[in-house]
Amino acid sequence: MVTPKKDELHPLAEVHPGSDQDLYESKIVTNISGRTAMTRKRLANGRETRAFLDAALDLTTELFSPALSEQLLDTDEEDARPVMSYLSRRKVLAKARQNCGDDYPLSENMMRHRWSTHGDFLADFVSYALADKHWSLQVALSQHAKDLLTSDDNFPSAVHRVAYEDLKLVLELPAFRFQLLAVATAQADTASAQALARMYTNLSQVWITLYTNVFEHYGLTFRPNVTMEDFNILLQAMAEGLGLRLISGVGERLLDHEKRTSLLGTAALSLFLALVDPGDGLTIEQAAETAMGQRRKP
Repeated sequence: MVTPKKDELHPLAEVHPGSDQDLYESKIVTNISGRTAMTRKRLANGRETRAFLDAALDLTTELFSPALSEQLLDTDEEDARPVMSYLSRRKVLAKARQNCGDDYPLSENMMRHRWSTHGDFLADFVSYALADKHWSLQVALSQHAKDLLTSDDNFPSAVHRVAYEDLKLVLELPAFRFQLLAVATAQADTASAQALARMYTNLSQVWITLYTNVFEHYGLTFRPNVTMEDFNILLQAMAEGLGLRLISGVGERLLDHEKRTSLLGTAALSLFLALVDPGDGLTIEQAAETAMGQRRKP
């Protein structure tokens, strides 16, 4: 991980859902065993439960490391999803023990006591990993908001900085890469589908709050028939698409580390110019037709 300078946003690869966050009440861990709600809540928020889930998150990080990935791609669990075969109970337990050390005893019985099947554990891990993405974004947004709301003298530079840091998180956070696995299984896996829906709802709430603050700060409005939800979906889709190309390692110049800019920043500014009403009151279609009409030969 790159060591941040004092004026940079903080890398967040080590950030997981907050230790004070209730994993049971927030519906992140929902497949835990227990006869009563009180027992399930206690187990869901226990340190052993987090140790197992964080171990699975660490294994997900290793999955995307070429030197480590091959030894992970096997399974010893009958009910493990094929796409998550690297998260066998044996491997998760071994990683948790490695992380916690001898003074923090963990056993297979502890896992089985919490999750009656390994499939239940994987369902909760999908939710936990995607919540990790949401949590990391929340931590970063406090600085994002400061950049955008105090950049009256150079708004484009602030947009580029936020976009650069956002796209860079794709390389730093395993949760962004795990999202691709969750998407791949969502159609056939109800747990993945529900976790993805919850993640997108939470992400949209966070980003829309930021965009709304920026628009109110600068007195901006959208063109007719364009909503903040539309703007958010388009920006998220562009970020995810560019993020996919980034982790594919195709060698495209998506990030400029020297200038701290990215193609995402260019895309965000282009979308901003297209959808924000400059005062002409035209729809995006009318604006496009007007622009093309001015260039047509008589």
